[in-house]
Order: sequence, then structure tokens, then C-alpha cells
Amino acid sequence: MPQHNDTVHVRFSMRGAGGPFWQTNAVISSAAGGLVVLDGFDRQVTAAVSELKPSGANRWTLDWEIRTRP
Repeated sequence: MPQHNDTVHVRFSMRGAGGPFWQTNAVISSAAGGLVVLDGFDRQVTAAVSELKPSGANRWTLDWEIRTRP
């Protein structure tokens, strides 16, 4: 279960494109009720715990697919 101060490696990809176009790390600032709050972007972002994949001790991976590149 994700906990406060765990590290999350976030990968952004576009549908149909080969692999992620942007990657970064974020830190979990809180985890409760099936949601985590990620800190490390220009604002805090929430994600469902079910989207996180274990990636070692206190480390998680999160893959987000977007429709168009910003």
C-alpha cells in the first residue's frame, strides 16, 4: 500500500505512440480512501491507488495515457 513520502515514477504516453514522451518523479504527500496525492508538479495531483504498480521498496510506477500532447 502506498504511503506518505513514497516515490512515484510517472510516465506520460499518447495512444498509438511508441513509449512515453515524458517521464518524471513525484512524491506521495498523502494516501487515503483509495487515492494518493502526488507532489512534484506545479500543483498537487490525485491518482487512484489501483493505477500504481509496485516498483521496489517505497517506489511505484504510474503510467498515464493522454489523448493529445499538450
